[in-house]
Amino acid sequence: MAFTAVSKFEVRNNMEDQVRKAFINRPKLVENADGFIGLNVISPKENPAEFWLITHWKSEDHFHHWHDHHRSESHKGIPKGLKLVKRSFELRYFDHITS
Repeated sequence: MAFTAVSKFEVRNNMEDQVRKAFINRPKLVENADGFIGLNVISPKENPAEFWLITHWKSEDHFHHWHDHHRSESHKGIPKGLKLVKRSFELRYFDHITS
């Protein structure tokens, strides 16, 4: 069964545009990870400072291997000075049932 990891965070210091640009121009390192299927980055219309990252993987083991060994490489493009709303970061795991 496929696996989905969803992370959410909210930008505190009005850097939403810089975060959007960073995602649009990201180096796409995760695409080379073993077991990676796809990534969606979304932001709710009622709160544009909030970002949701939805990653799809062949298995939970594939995700955890990437997260434990390669995640920091993918975060090198984070805009300098970015501040998050306290306790806004959340990471949840889902079984992918169907598309």
